[in-house]
Amino acid sequence: MLHDLLKQARKDAGLTMVQVAEKVGMSQSTISRIESGVGNITEVQLSDLCAVYGVSPSQLRDDAVVRSISETDLNRVGAVIEFVEGVIHEEGIRPSPQVVRDTILAIFRQENDLAWETGATFDPGRYSELVSILLRNK
Repeated sequence: MLHDLLKQARKDAGLTMVQVAEKVGMSQSTISRIESGVGNITEVQLSDLCAVYGVSPSQLRDDAVVRSISETDLNRVGAVIEFVEGVIHEEGIRPSPQVVRDTILAIFRQENDLAWETGATFDPGRYSELVSILLRNK
């Protein structure tokens, strides 16, 4: 459904509802209603949202949006890699590439969920203990 595609397009763009609301001049509650399918969306609103998300309205209607990783997500992945490699260096360990990969993905997923829920920025400090455990126990 269109509202689900709009929500996914916003997430793919690495934006919170608050950020989108500010960019398009709508309230956060309007964005929320549109994404939940409760509120109707006008052609102008659809066009404005699509412009912010970097997709065309026809792509959304046809469910033909090519999803790619956003610059925000690329930066987060890079930050996770740097952080995990820093822990490896500090602790003087060298786990297998698979363990490093699994650790990076676990932290990225956790960080991504936290960012969507709270808008938090990456804070390696909150993962120090988890990274050590993941790297040593595999």
